[in-house]
Amino acid sequence: MKRRMWLLASVLLAGMSVVVGTSAETLQFKEGQDYITVNPAVKAPGVKAPYVIEYLWLGCPHCQAMNPIVEKYEQANPKVTFVRRPAIGRDRWVFDAHVFYALEQSGNSKLVYKIMAFYHDFAASERRLPDRVDLKSFLVEHHIDADKFYRAMDSDATLDKLSLAFKDQDSLGIKGVPAFLVGGKYIVNLTSITHAKDPEAYFAALVDYLLTQAGKN
Repeated sequence: MKRRMWLLASVLLAGMSVVVGTSAETLQFKEGQDYITVNPAVKAPGVKAPYVIEYLWLGCPHCQAMNPIVEKYEQANPKVTFVRRPAIGRDRWVFDAHVFYALEQSGNSKLVYKIMAFYHDFAASERRLPDRVDLKSFLVEHHIDADKFYRAMDSDATLDKLSLAFKDQDSLGIKGVPAFLVGGKYIVNLTSITHAKDPEAYFAALVDYLLTQAGKN
């Protein structure tokens, strides 16, 4: 599974090379090219800095492809909190946002990478995305009470979180995912990462730089 996801990441992120250094010390970042500034900043209630807000869709191939890079950054930077919010779009995205928050409410938010891998594999084998019934196998595998999970999908708490996520997404003008909002103040331009010679190093260096900038302001 992990090998397949890395191969997918390399295909989507290789892109066209530009002449950039792969060392964090040699990279130069520019506003408007590598990131844009958000004003006012977006808060992450209950979360202390430093943090990164990621907008995603569980069934998004680009989000799935970025996961190995993001996960590696998380592991290397345990003091940085990643706050994930599902992007709200067409009906299918709304359903998956309910799934996302049910996972969170059941205390299983750390399984986000695994459920996205489940979506990826299911779509590859079945040529469609999973429905409520299809999710049962994932829930059983990870010892999650299915009845409680389905109730959480439709709970008032989930609806409140969906409302907040949509409000912030709309105010930021986010139209595609994944989208990374660093420190609540800077939106990463993914094009600069996909065109980088070493996307992994570029992402890590850019996030580090923006977190430092967020701490100053």
